[in-house]
Amino acid sequence: MAKKEKKKKEPKRKPKYGMISCVGYIYRLLWKYERRLVFAGIVTVPVSLAISALALYTPAAILSALENSDSFSYIALVITGLLMSRLIFDLGNTVISVKLKNAADYVQKRMDYIWYKRERDRDWYLQYDPEVKVKDNRAINSSAGIAFPLHFASMVTQVLNFVLFGSVISMLNPLILVLLAVGTYLNSLVGRWQIKENYKDRDVRYALDKKIYYCTFGLSQNFKCAKDIRLYSMADSIQKRMNELFRLSHKEQKKLEARKIIASAASSFIFLLRDGAAYLFLIYKAVEGEVDASSFVLYFSAVTSMSGLMGGILGVFNNVFDGALQISDFREALEIPDRLNRGKGIPIPEGAFSVEFRNVSFRYPEGEKKVLDNISFKIEAGEKIALVGLNGAGKTTLTMLMCGLLIPDEGEILLDGHSLTDYNRDEMYSLFGFVPQTYHLLPVSIARNIASAMTDEEIDRKRLEECIEIAGLREKIASLPQGADTPLNREVNTDGIDLSGGEIQKLLLARLLYRNPPCIILDEPTAALDPIAEDRMYRRYNEIAANATSVFISHRLASTRFCDRIFLLDGAAFTEIGSHDELMAAGCKYKELFDIQSKYYREENADHDE
Repeated sequence: MAKKEKKKKEPKRKPKYGMISCVGYIYRLLWKYERRLVFAGIVTVPVSLAISALALYTPAAILSALENSDSFSYIALVITGLLMSRLIFDLGNTVISVKLKNAADYVQKRMDYIWYKRERDRDWYLQYDPEVKVKDNRAINSSAGIAFPLHFASMVTQVLNFVLFGSVISMLNPLILVLLAVGTYLNSLVGRWQIKENYKDRDVRYALDKKIYYCTFGLSQNFKCAKDIRLYSMADSIQKRMNELFRLSHKEQKKLEARKIIASAASSFIFLLRDGAAYLFLIYKAVEGEVDASSFVLYFSAVTSMSGLMGGILGVFNNVFDGALQISDFREALEIPDRLNRGKGIPIPEGAFSVEFRNVSFRYPEGEKKVLDNISFKIEAGEKIALVGLNGAGKTTLTMLMCGLLIPDEGEILLDGHSLTDYNRDEMYSLFGFVPQTYHLLPVSIARNIASAMTDEEIDRKRLEECIEIAGLREKIASLPQGADTPLNREVNTDGIDLSGGEIQKLLLARLLYRNPPCIILDEPTAALDPIAEDRMYRRYNEIAANATSVFISHRLASTRFCDRIFLLDGAAFTEIGSHDELMAAGCKYKELFDIQSKYYREENADHDE
């Protein structure tokens, strides 16, 4: 019999940054955004220490006063003084805790903004990288790190309390400290084991949570999804998927529960042996008459407090340790490098420019095959080309590579004879105007959406009106009470409106015209337009692209006649390139597709004539 192959263990994942480094990082962040949190963390140490000292000495002091004095006023004064001191320090500690909590919440929002700002600004292609997705999931779940100042201050307090209680216990017998310390160390090993084991499979839990969130909240809040679920009876299928996700999630939670039970049982057993031995020794000393009543109360309180204190030190250390792991994940995600040039670049072209692909290949990271395979072509400056092909042929991917949203796996892309990386990334993006198939409009006015302006004062109103007219939006905007200043998105703006699909495409076209870039990319720009608006778009195409290099993507081959050349993409490569007349004369794939579409147009017209 063949030997069973041993299951390979996955390599242990270690955080990039250690605890001290992460503590320093979070304190620098707090000093920048909310210094109160740093100061409050420092002040809380002596206040907490005073509270611990009062808790330790109050019972013994009261018992000693009762043993050594018959004066009611003296005893009452001692008790009142101790209780008032405790009240003052408790009140101060409460005020500090409230300030710490409010400051921590504020800084947490700052951390969230740092993360989303970075995610918003980084290179687009990174969203497809599986490793980046994993790091993103970790970073999103890194909120516990902000509690570092609270936990760190608490750790310092606990250490000082250890000195306080330890000095009292040492007067009884130093070996009790050794006993308590050994027991606490063993408990720390148990706690660290639990944290490390939970950390190793946290990515699995995050991935499941993300899927569950999408299948519940995501699908229920998205009208497009909700519509399809109802029309195509997809509810049962989604429910089956949800049941499976819940089963897997429950399985992961059971792992956490099992580890917690094991750790708690081991800790309880260690506590029983440790504290039991200490109490037995103290009782023995009291029975032998070596300890009086007030000293017994003091030592008993010290041993009890020390037992809880050591567990507290362990708990706080574990919190800091866990926070360090999360902050390390947060920092790693922020430091994912971009491949495009974020520094100084060469001057960008001032007018229309050429675009050249040299042996470019590309496959999406999780894709099974190449979308583009060893593609080479050149678009001359000011040339108008059309990209055609079946769905999934790679047309949109090619245009995203062209403007640097995606990075090729092999080969090189040149703009005006220079590599994409020779230009500053943001300056390079300004060269392109893109009307995509998928879009997102901001919940601001129509005018600000078209002008991509932060304020109304930045908008060139004359230019805005011209672009609205050319895009065919004039009648729609004239019908609105606030005209072009009407806000979009009813969910955000009570006086806002929602545009139809065709109106949105016109707005996107107006935005492109307002920007007036030297290269324009139109990806199915007429898909949601009515025939009249589509015809107007075709007739004005030369006007729209007059001073630019342009790429026009369309499934409707009849709409590509006005382009200088047509590129047919099929099977991850170009199979035909030429003008409409040249490709029709060649009698290959393009002619076949064109004739199929024309057949339906002719039949439609014939039926209409009858």
